[in-house]
Amino acid sequence: MNTKGNIGMILNSRLSVKNEGNLSFKLPVDYRRGFISIIKGAVENHSTTLFSLLFEKRTVKPYTFSVSFGNKVKIEGESINFEPPVEFKFSTNRPDILTMVYNYLVGKREFPIYNLIFKVENINISRPRRIEKDQVVFRTLSPVLIRSHKNERHYLCPECINFNGDSDFKEAIKFNLDEMVKHLSNLNETGSFEFKPVELRKLVVKHMGLKIPGFVGTFSMKASPEILNLINQVGLGSRRSQGFGMVEVIREI
Repeated sequence: MNTKGNIGMILNSRLSVKNEGNLSFKLPVDYRRGFISIIKGAVENHSTTLFSLLFEKRTVKPYTFSVSFGNKVKIEGESINFEPPVEFKFSTNRPDILTMVYNYLVGKREFPIYNLIFKVENINISRPRRIEKDQVVFRTLSPVLIRSHKNERHYLCPECINFNGDSDFKEAIKFNLDEMVKHLSNLNETGSFEFKPVELRKLVVKHMGLKIPGFVGTFSMKASPEILNLINQVGLGSRRSQGFGMVEVIREI
């Protein structure tokens, strides 16, 4: 069983929190691992073979996701305070995996994440915009992390409004793209591409006990439509399956 696919699909869900009159709630800032459990539970329920491939081996996974807490969100120390609803988006080029996640959420309707019980209020499936041209402007839906090709413990950022940019960023993002293309598409190589910041901001995220630099905002990418569509379907960069690197198309150029 391989992890390649070619049909992009997006699961969009709106979640509330089961409560006893509370209006605001709290999660750890390292909240993404809680949402990873949704995907792992969905796959394990359906296929132990696929679960082993995705989660018991080091595999380039064919999906990404994002969690949005809306406008009324505040980080205080090691906690993130928010008011529902929460938006959970899951994007992949493997319709079978998306179907597993959809059926899992619809079947359970309620599920725990840390000390909270989330309820599925609304859920639907859509298709990502099909890219026809060779240059687009993307907006990040979750922070993009680009692991260094020289040291996998280091992460690099492009030029941002609050950062001058790492000198090895271009080589690192090329390495990240090559790995994704090799494992998740039927293409042999990324080919020529160009990454240009439009309005990006560097930030540091806390994830699985680590502090990792990444970036959010808008950027343009020039590459073949096949590469751009792959990015639009499964995300960009490292740790995509852990809630990073999800993007959406603003416009084609």
